Amino acid sequence: MLEPPTDVTDAEVLEVVRTLWEPRADAVEHLPVGWGAHHWRVDVAGTPTLFATLDPPLPRHTRATLEGAYAAAATLDLDFVWPPLPHADGGFTVPCGPRTASVTGWLDGARPEESVADLPDLLARLHAAAPPPSARAWTTELDPDLPDLLRELLQQPWDGPLGPAARDLLVGHLTQVGGWVREHARLRDLADPAAYVVTHGEPHVRNQWVARGRTWLIDWESLLLAPRERDLATLVHEGRDVPHDKEMVRLFDLEWRLSEIWSFAQWLQGPHVGDTDDRTALGGLTSELTRPHFGEG
Repeated sequence: MLEPPTDVTDAEVLEVVRTLWEPRADAVEHLPVGWGAHHWRVDVAGTPTLFATLDPPLPRHTRATLEGAYAAAATLDLDFVWPPLPHADGGFTVPCGPRTASVTGWLDGARPEESVADLPDLLARLHAAAPPPSARAWTTELDPDLPDLLRELLQQPWDGPLGPAARDLLVGHLTQVGGWVREHARLRDLADPAAYVVTHGEPHVRNQWVARGRTWLIDWESLLLAPRERDLATLVHEGRDVPHDKEMVRLFDLEWRLSEIWSFAQWLQGPHVGDTDDRTALGGLTSELTRPHFGEG
C-alpha cells in the first residue's frame, strides 16, 4: 500500500519484529510499495536488515492461510525463492493489531522494468517441485451469488469522494459480470485436482526481483497447489509462447478479475478519503471491468 495504515503504528511493528525476529532492530520505515499489504524496512544500527509485511484480514488471506503458504514457501528447495523467515516461536506469522505480520530478509536489488526472460523456466521448476506438506489445494473463493451481492451493495450509499464514479462504473458492467460468474462456474468444474502443482499465484513483474545476479520470486502469500495455468496466465497475458490449457487460463483470469471487482467495489462503497490508495482502487476497478481477458485483444 502507498499510504501508511491507520490501525497499526510504526512502534507496534518495531516491537513485534524485535520481540520475535530481530532483537537488535532499532528503526522501521513504512515503504510505499506493493498493493494490498503494508511493508516496512527494518534497520539494525542504520543498516537495512529485514523486510516486514502486514497483511490485512481478508477471506483469501487469513492468518491460517498465510501461515500455511509461508511455511510451504520456506521449504521449497529452489534458488529463486526469497522465503519468509521463521520467528522465535517457530512459525512464520504473528498478529500485529488487526493484521498479520511476517518477515523476510532484506534483499538489495530492483524490480525489473518488464517481466524477466527466464520467468517460464522459473515457473517450470516451481511446478515440478514436490508439494510442501503445508500447501493448501486451490478451491475457488468466489461466491456464486456475486452478482446479487453487488446488487445489494449498489443499494447502499456510496458517499465517499470516489464512490459515485465507482458506482456508475459498476452499474454499467453488472450484466457482464453476471456472464463472467456463470462462465467461471463452468470452467471451475473442469479443473482436475490430480494435476495440481505448486503455484506462486501472482508471478507478474511486481513480484519479480533482480538481485545478486539472479531473478527472485517474492511475496509467497498466495502459494497454492493448483492447475499450472494459475501461473501461466501471466505468461499468456505477456504474449509468451508456452503450452497451456486455454480454458484453465480463462478460469484463472476470471478468478482474479472477479475477486478484484468485489474487493474494489466494497472498498469504494465504504468510507474513504480519496487518497492515493483510493484512486488506485478506482483505477483497479476500472481496469478489471474493462480490460480484455488474457489472450484476447
